[in-house]
Amino acid sequence: MFTYIILILYASISAHADRSLSLKIVAPSATITDVDNFDVATIISNTGSETLRLLRDPRSPLSDLPTEKFAVVDSKGTRAEFNGIRVRYHPQTDARSGRPDSTVELSPGESITIEHSLAGVYNLTSTGAGLYTVDAANYFSVIEANSSLTALYAKIVTAEVTILGKLASIKHDVPSLMNKRASYTGCSIQQQAEITSAIYFAQSYARESHTHLKLNPSGSARYTRWFGTFGNGRYNKVLGSFSRLLTSPNNWTYDCATCSDPRLYAYVYPNKYGVVYLCEYFWNAPATGPGSKADTIIHEGTHFSKILGTRDYAYGQHESLDLAQSSPINAVYNAE
Repeated sequence: MFTYIILILYASISAHADRSLSLKIVAPSATITDVDNFDVATIISNTGSETLRLLRDPRSPLSDLPTEKFAVVDSKGTRAEFNGIRVRYHPQTDARSGRPDSTVELSPGESITIEHSLAGVYNLTSTGAGLYTVDAANYFSVIEANSSLTALYAKIVTAEVTILGKLASIKHDVPSLMNKRASYTGCSIQQQAEITSAIYFAQSYARESHTHLKLNPSGSARYTRWFGTFGNGRYNKVLGSFSRLLTSPNNWTYDCATCSDPRLYAYVYPNKYGVVYLCEYFWNAPATGPGSKADTIIHEGTHFSKILGTRDYAYGQHESLDLAQSSPINAVYNAE
């Protein structure tokens, strides 16, 4: 449901009548014979009369990270399987950071072009060769003078491309790992110690939550607060995920060398179980509590399909509590 919501084609709407954006997706070639050459570009243009300061959200077309910002749809309306990454990222924190690389400013009439490689990000083996429409998330965040964020939806022009030949790429491929204890890639002794501590507290959080759920099989005020109206099916999903998180974090591999993005805590490939990529913001986070290292281990772990397969419907406590009341099913599948 998340991707359908953000991929709906809105005309540009905003509380500010003089603000508008256009988003055009361009494929360099109308026909691709090898999915390793599956590239597109997004052209974001300021079509209004006001200069816009936009957040480079890694989940938006302003970023070239392999997140689920596109929908690759065949002629029958079937979406290609997404094999990219899910990141932990707090937009409001990034907006307040003042980092130049976190924003892009577009004057009226100005455009920016971002190139994206979709090789390995979308697997076309199930949908097959043929004509595809490439759609994109058209939601952008405008950073106001007080660093608050205002939503702005761009008018979108999709691209069509015929894809033949090889339909799956080994790019971004990660081996599935099942270890008896945590292992590390490119992590210093100090970083390993911090990860070990984060794993301990993450599994403690999972244990406490699992115990509470087991003791309240018909629901509780705490369950309703975080997951909304009680339902047996949703309850069992939550219980099962916390059961798997009791020991799983201690079996994963933690990569400290691949990601240096200062805006991100971490990311994982949901369908490639067992590797957590830690980014620069992770090392600045507190050890425990909301937005902590331990909290990040839980958050990213739930993205793994083998744990639950969550998405990022809401970020932060306030949004997550609101989500529980408005959409219990999305609350269950929300990583935050």
